[in-house]
Amino acid sequence: MNLIICIEDRFGMAFNNRRLSMDKAVREKILEAAAGKTLWMSSYSRKQFEEEGEASVRTDDQFLEKAGDGEYCFAELEDVTPYKDRLEGIVLFRWNRRYPADLYFDPELLKPFQLVKTEEFPGSSHEKITMEVYSL
Repeated sequence: MNLIICIEDRFGMAFNNRRLSMDKAVREKILEAAAGKTLWMSSYSRKQFEEEGEASVRTDDQFLEKAGDGEYCFAELEDVTPYKDRLEGIVLFRWNRRYPADLYFDPELLKPFQLVKTEEFPGSSHEKITMEVYSL
């Protein structure tokens, strides 16, 4: 599976069971990255994609267990560490800001991967968002 995560400057993902931020441009990039593949996410995450009405989005609160090879998973409130052996790639969206957080992405998960693409783009709520694509 390919993991998609949004993080702040210290690898924070969420605070008090809520996402740190969201952005329309990031949602578009997520759908672009997963184009032609299944994109899994929780019912919590799906709410921010309702506008897009994307048919290839599968919603299940156990999505990290159900996702297959080559499929994408957008995780916001989930500890992804137990699934590290199933990871084929990682797409990180960096907010380029510091937010309070109590759930973190473990940067050690990036070690077996190679950074293959970096793209900076303006968001609707952030001046600069950085997308990093990691592959085995």
